[in-house]
Amino acid sequence: MKYSLLFLIWISFVTISVAQESAFAQWKIKRIAELTGEDGWLNLVGLIWMERDSPYLEEVNANTLGFGKISGATTLGKFEFVKDSVWFEPSKLVIQKESIKPSSNRILVYPIGYGTGGGIYYKNWKWTIIQRGGNYALRLRDLNHPNLQNFTPTSTFDYNPDFRFTARLVPKFNQTLEIPNVLGQLITWKVIGVLEFDREGQQFELLVLDELGKLFVLFSDETSATETYPTGRYLYVDSPDGKGITTLDFNFAYNPPCAYTEFATCPIPPKSNRLPFAVIAGEKMPEGHE
Repeated sequence: MKYSLLFLIWISFVTISVAQESAFAQWKIKRIAELTGEDGWLNLVGLIWMERDSPYLEEVNANTLGFGKISGATTLGKFEFVKDSVWFEPSKLVIQKESIKPSSNRILVYPIGYGTGGGIYYKNWKWTIIQRGGNYALRLRDLNHPNLQNFTPTSTFDYNPDFRFTARLVPKFNQTLEIPNVLGQLITWKVIGVLEFDREGQQFELLVLDELGKLFVLFSDETSATETYPTGRYLYVDSPDGKGITTLDFNFAYNPPCAYTEFATCPIPPKSNRLPFAVIAGEKMPEGHE
């Protein structure tokens, strides 16, 4: 009876371990797809800040776009700023994908739902509009960017169950925090709460933010700038159960977009989320960084 119970416990442990390894393998495949996809981070070629008095989008040359005060022969369209939204009226030069062709010639380009595709197409380019700190910018992509062919998947640490923790979410209500990004802008984030977890008999806390309705953690640790990206890494956490309990699995920690492009606006982990130990789990430093 005793051995049967031990065998069942062992089988249960092995089953859970295999499931975790499988989920980790699928996550790595998904990460490659995210980075190399049309809306990934490898094909960015520009982040062009917009001015209301220069609403005309121009084809500057074969490598970039720019803005002008008046329309000309190379004008691709005109932006219109209306309260908290941005519209684009394309010229006849601009071609859109058939599947997203609008019913009118005036297209809402900001805001648009995350993951809905969106964007305007011309030749090998695609562009979307983002807002940071009250300012708008055009995010330009080259859909034929050589990075897409030359990309080497980011190395990860082996899956390590020692960096999978049971955590308790202590909610914070009606709180926000200004967090600087890599451009020096202060961006206001909604605070969800604090995650409490124990490691080797010591309790730690991580501030949790709201990222499009998901629990989002920005953190750094003792591997930052040596084995992992200098400013830190990001991590999504599952919503807690009715008792506030969730799983904090650092094996799914990933690099910020700025690890792959200079045209991103990554938030920097707050000081409170600097862990005093090495998180030997998740993504390592991308190839080409030192």
